Amino acid sequence: MRIEAVDGTTAEERLLRALHLVESEADERPGVGLSTEDALAAYRHPGDTVRRRWLATEAGDPAGAAFLSDYGGSLVIGYVLVRPDFRRRGIGRALLETLVRQARADGIRSFFGEYVSDAGAAFARSAGAVEGQRHVVSALDLRAVQLPTAAPPDGVELQSWLGPCPDALAGSFVEARNGMVDAPMPAGQEMPVWTVESQRRDEARWVARGHDVLTTIALEGGTVAALTGIRVPSAPAAEAQTDDTTTRVTHRGRGLALAVKTENLRRIRELRPDLGRVVTRNAEINAAILAVNTRIGFSPVATLATAVISL
Repeated sequence: MRIEAVDGTTAEERLLRALHLVESEADERPGVGLSTEDALAAYRHPGDTVRRRWLATEAGDPAGAAFLSDYGGSLVIGYVLVRPDFRRRGIGRALLETLVRQARADGIRSFFGEYVSDAGAAFARSAGAVEGQRHVVSALDLRAVQLPTAAPPDGVELQSWLGPCPDALAGSFVEARNGMVDAPMPAGQEMPVWTVESQRRDEARWVARGHDVLTTIALEGGTVAALTGIRVPSAPAAEAQTDDTTTRVTHRGRGLALAVKTENLRRIRELRPDLGRVVTRNAEINAAILAVNTRIGFSPVATLATAVISL
């Protein structure tokens, strides 16, 4: 067995294709799959996130991979994947040890991953991980759903755009996006703080990948009161994923999240008839957004457990 670090920005394409092969065969989480070309673009353009990747090979065959993604603040995600035909050979353990060594060297104090199966739970326990909050993955059949009527309150205007946030709204937009700071997170993890600069870098990352984000906001008195988005892969694509949905604390309880999400879905259905479904994930304890999803027509398809490793 050989384990080598892979820098997605400079690695040979064959290594990136090997990483994607492992991900496509070993990652059991719904709603995370990418086409080969989209995966290669994601590896090449990580944006602000510090991403470290390792590929394990056995007799030259891609066998497993480990990924460590530091999003800033204290939000760090790490996971280990092993292709089914290569399991129970110590590959996962070796990859995890490599990941933990690097995390310590980077000064990371904890990170979390997600798992679906009993095998994933057993591996997490053997690694000394502590189970954290659970995440509900829900899907919406975009072609069949009858979207509810969700008009905003008087004085609130819905606006949508595809691509970068308009300059005139950027400051208010990131202030509203920082409403995610109180979103439920696994123990020891905190959402990074958004600035106009980090917003622009995030937008540039999606452009570099050949993707877009369709954004819808609720605007009241010139202030962005709520926002949501859908990450749109290159066409044709069967599936898209939601981006952040949040409402300023001072504007909550007025139905704004329902209004912006419904409008966003209505518009993406018009813009991208190739999309069959939209996938979202939320903390199981986040009753408010889960109720919004149910009202719109999302149905749960999986529950992911998080495994937190403290260093």
